[in-house]
Amino acid sequence: MSDDWTFFPHVMTMHDLQAMREAVRLAETIRPPADPAETELLAWIVFRYYRRGLTDPERLASVAVFLSSSRVMKRQRAHTEAGVVVHLDLRSHT
Repeated sequence: MSDDWTFFPHVMTMHDLQAMREAVRLAETIRPPADPAETELLAWIVFRYYRRGLTDPERLASVAVFLSSSRVMKRQRAHTEAGVVVHLDLRSHT
């Protein structure tokens, strides 16, 4: 997130949205999604990591592709499609 807005840090600027949009677009070119749910998963991963400070679209795209292809994400997606609510904590446990 940019440092332009210090009063309310959860507000995103157009630059932030453009960077996330570019990351999702790049991720889709690296590994084209099979269905709209995969695109949504890529966007979700990009958003989460952008909020944590990873703002480079190329790196975000790489992380999103890697994580979306992991077994954990596939399992979470299968549970979501089945109507089971799964809370996935991707924060570092250091």
